[in-house]
Amino acid sequence: MKKYGRRWLGGAALILSLLALSACGSSGPTQADFDSLQERVAGLEQQLAAKEQELEELKSTVVAINQAGGSVDASAPSDNGPADKGDDVRITFDQYQQIEIGMTYKEVTEIVGGNGRALSETADMVVYSYYGAGDTGANAVLSFNKGKLLSKAQAGLD
Repeated sequence: MKKYGRRWLGGAALILSLLALSACGSSGPTQADFDSLQERVAGLEQQLAAKEQELEELKSTVVAINQAGGSVDASAPSDNGPADKGDDVRITFDQYQQIEIGMTYKEVTEIVGGNGRALSETADMVVYSYYGAGDTGANAVLSFNKGKLLSKAQAGLD
């Protein structure tokens, strides 16, 4: 019987010591932790309010565009020119040098004297090829995005 009593007493002592150690090791959140979380929540609420305001502005813009007949901002030029076979104009190296990135399609055609041949076309972009004055195969390639010259390249122009 003494043997069982010792085991019972030893088991009880072990359980009590484990409970005491677990109670000592766990502490609740501190005030600093709580304050930090409150600051984070306040920041997220401000971001949410800003996004909601931005969403409302976008909704009102969409409503205004729909009421105006669906026209988009007219201040942004979108004339990339005709997507056809062009005017068979020949571009010279001097004309090529006058062309600058950012020019409108109309400004470029005034320099060159006509339309190029459309090689590729997407919603906002057209790539034109112009025959070049020079050796066989001389040409210039001009890319327009939303009516503005985005890039230019030439080979063999005189």
